[in-house]
Amino acid sequence: MASGVHAQVEVRGAEGCPASLVSEECAVESVTVSQHGTPETTKVIGELTIDSAGDAQTELRKADEVFTDDSKSVYRYSHANGDCPCARVPKHGCPIRDLRVDAGQLVFSFIAPNLETLREVVSDLQSCCAGVTVRRLTRSDSLDDTRSLLFVDRSAFTERQYDVLRTAHEMGYFESPKESNSEAVADELGISVATFVEHLSVAQTKLLEQILAD
Repeated sequence: MASGVHAQVEVRGAEGCPASLVSEECAVESVTVSQHGTPETTKVIGELTIDSAGDAQTELRKADEVFTDDSKSVYRYSHANGDCPCARVPKHGCPIRDLRVDAGQLVFSFIAPNLETLREVVSDLQSCCAGVTVRRLTRSDSLDDTRSLLFVDRSAFTERQYDVLRTAHEMGYFESPKESNSEAVADELGISVATFVEHLSVAQTKLLEQILAD
């Protein structure tokens, strides 16, 4: 039985991605990418369709114009930058699907064979990008397991609430027995215990509202 997980991910601050850099300067209508492997290296080959190249000449210096008409221009580029998400994700055996780019943000989907691979991909992206948000998760319908994946709306949390929740989790605050107490987590965050408890309470309430929603 298939056990794949279809994930849609938003990536910010992907400085190693030419498409992301170009989209900060002009409107990108579409982008497609593929990989070409040699015994020495693996290159990412991409094509950008843009409305106008006038404001993007600097970013497109390493790209070749392969088509143009009155309304759009198509540029082709290649690189071997290992920090580009378009190179990172396929290394986990997950080809990138439905890639879009706007104002420096990449939004794409991929199918991971299992949850472990999904976690590895997200962790890998976090190591090379400023921000990674999982927008949507869909598990294969053919699973015998009746457990369902949960999509949590990251935008429901403020940056401070999310930071408090993440730090508490990483420091083992929710473990039994606790690996860290409220004083230790608050000290790590540089805030008072009272402020930590307040932010954590609000964050947990928001999380539970999403988990327990009908």
